[in-house]
Amino acid sequence: MRQLPDQPTVHVGKVWRLLLADLGLDTITVLRRAGLPTGLLDGAGSRITLDEFYSLWESLAAEAQSPTLPLKLGRIEASEYFDPAFFAAMCAPNMTVAGQRLGEFKRMVGAFSLDVDVHPDATRFTYRCKYRPDLPVAMAATEVVFLVNLLRRATRHRVVPRAVCLPGPLQDKAAFEDWFGCPVDHGHSASFSLDPIDAMRPFLTHDNQMWTAFEPGLRRRMDDAREDLSTRARVENALLELLPSGRTQIDDVAGELAVSRRSLQRRLSEEGTSWLDVLNSARMRLAKHYLKNTNLGAAEVSFLLGFEDPNSFFRAFRRWTDATPEAWRAAQRVRA
Repeated sequence: MRQLPDQPTVHVGKVWRLLLADLGLDTITVLRRAGLPTGLLDGAGSRITLDEFYSLWESLAAEAQSPTLPLKLGRIEASEYFDPAFFAAMCAPNMTVAGQRLGEFKRMVGAFSLDVDVHPDATRFTYRCKYRPDLPVAMAATEVVFLVNLLRRATRHRVVPRAVCLPGPLQDKAAFEDWFGCPVDHGHSASFSLDPIDAMRPFLTHDNQMWTAFEPGLRRRMDDAREDLSTRARVENALLELLPSGRTQIDDVAGELAVSRRSLQRRLSEEGTSWLDVLNSARMRLAKHYLKNTNLGAAEVSFLLGFEDPNSFFRAFRRWTDATPEAWRAAQRVRA
């Protein structure tokens, strides 16, 4: 797709396909209304300009014809998308840390940011675009609903914000105020504020081990924001996310990267490597990560890496490190 020079881009792909399917909307109709190619979301998706991304949101809102669309989108079960950023937030000890983790991720990978401002009387969460002063109302409202919903799910408590502000009028303001439990103001930002006790309310989903386990997925998303990665790096990053779900075949990765199997093999060959080399490298990275940062047993690690049986994993790990998984783990902990 031709893009305007010096304009930031946004990646759209699998998550958008799932959102449109959950809403019962026709993907081609939404894309055509936005003036975008009908194959935009195929495979691993595509990067589009910020202007095009705004048009996509406006098209989605127009096709949905629902005054409470953000309430539906913001409460969709994000875990179904296996989004590492979502799990990283859910594993945080409280909403302040969750917001800071999400904010760091957003700042590194895209055109948007989430700022967390902690004050003695309140903690404010502000969602904004780094390159434009405006936000589509549906997108801004969806983000705020998502964050408040994350807070309620993680604490198992119906936390009521002190204040909510959205950058445009809502068609059914009463429905939003009923859901938030507080008035919704119309201003220049997309934000909400919490009492200090709610901002620090413990997450029942807090899990440092799981937070560490999702780090490779987050790294992949951040790397995907770069456009100078080699094919090998992109394949290995894709495998870091695909392996735990049991997708270990070259066709799985080719589909994620929106290229044919033959093209993928040719590009790897041109870089002096092969599919098997990259697969082994990704498995070794994940194996070391799991053994060093979690308490998962070797059999569980073997399963997450897509090996047919633990013995195959043991043999492979010995080739990589000249040690058994448990011996390697013990050595790492002694060094630490």
